[in-house]
Amino acid sequence: MKKPVIAIVGRPNVGKSSLFNLLARRKIAVVHDMPGVTRDRIYADVTWGDNQFTIVDTGGLDLTPIDELIDSVQIQVEVALAEADAIFFLVDVRDGIMPQDEIMAAKLRQTNKPVFLIVNKVDSQRWVDVAADFYEFGLNSLYSISCTQNLGVDILVEDMLAVLPDPIDLPDRPPTPLKIAISGRPNAGKSLLINTILGEDRMIVSDIPGTTRDAINIHFAYQHIPFELIDTAGMRRKSAVTEKLEKSSVQRAIRSIRQSDIAWLVLDATRKISRQDKIIGDFIAKQGTSCVIAVNKWDLIEKDNTTFNQFVDNVYRTFPQLTYVPLVFISAKTGQRVNKMLDASLEIHRAASTRVPTPDLNDLLTDLKNRRQPPHVGRFRPKLRYITQVEIQPPTFLIFGTNTDKLQTHYESYIINNIRQAFGFEGAPIRVFYRANAKFRKGEVK
Repeated sequence: MKKPVIAIVGRPNVGKSSLFNLLARRKIAVVHDMPGVTRDRIYADVTWGDNQFTIVDTGGLDLTPIDELIDSVQIQVEVALAEADAIFFLVDVRDGIMPQDEIMAAKLRQTNKPVFLIVNKVDSQRWVDVAADFYEFGLNSLYSISCTQNLGVDILVEDMLAVLPDPIDLPDRPPTPLKIAISGRPNAGKSLLINTILGEDRMIVSDIPGTTRDAINIHFAYQHIPFELIDTAGMRRKSAVTEKLEKSSVQRAIRSIRQSDIAWLVLDATRKISRQDKIIGDFIAKQGTSCVIAVNKWDLIEKDNTTFNQFVDNVYRTFPQLTYVPLVFISAKTGQRVNKMLDASLEIHRAASTRVPTPDLNDLLTDLKNRRQPPHVGRFRPKLRYITQVEIQPPTFLIFGTNTDKLQTHYESYIINNIRQAFGFEGAPIRVFYRANAKFRKGEVK
């Protein structure tokens, strides 16, 4: 099941993330001309012809860093080298040979793994001649490429494939993982939560807000079910996002929530729920994304017999659009109830994937009308005649009738709550549409 792993290493701003995105054939890593943008290890599976392998983008190595997280970055690189089957060592032809390059080359000469010395930004004959200077590193393979113009990359990959071990029992169609976007404001404990789940320091953890800049996709299995965790960049108030790089990261976080199966909204129990937390919760609800709310740092709260219920009431009062969402009180630091986040996600995903037979839905609708008819609005009373499920993930229903535009919000909630209770949609968002007079009217996501 294991694919060969290729680690991309080098000092900051030599083009590692550009090469990563080029091989992955999609823009995953943040590409920016600020040194040190990539801090965590970022993974992507690549299919190249009949071959499959995994590439790993790493943080840059810098001898004189201004980034106080540099020690953590170096550890990430060491781990990537240890797990790699081959290594792409990138240098920048425009900068020439730098002290960081020489130190890295000396380190790589000691490894018994295939090392490909890649001289980037070689887009003219002038730079081809300069690239030859890097032979002094004493590494056998030197490749001149240009990521921006996609020059030389095909030859590099073909030669790399020739020395890679064969994939072990690769499935023809790997199962689709359950995608979970871990969201929340900065410093709520998202990266530490991932580290606790994985049992390793995959993510850099720091008290500095905004440490996570990329949306990091991490694959693992739980109860033999594949998961994909997406650690999104922490979302700050819009007024605080003044740096272009951080704006790009926030946009990634929003896109990750939109494309995920489930969003985890991580709250910090030691801090008051902020306006930004509310904005994130509202975004999740409007997207119709299944959700679990994690109340993190619960171990730091002094408790009495009323503490738990007070927290629950406060969260649901703050997020009235997410009252169907389960709360899990966790400690990412100690691991307390962290696995319950995964268990809850599996249950919610199963619920969101449920399709209810139309006869059962109409039996329920008849029973609801017999118990309580839709109230009059003026001289009109909505008449609900027929219901059917039209989509899953999220469960989406279409109700046919007359005067459905007069249906009041509390009666819509009555229908939705009973659908959820009757058919086991606890934790899953429900969408309802109405058809009246050959027109659709969209109901709220509840």
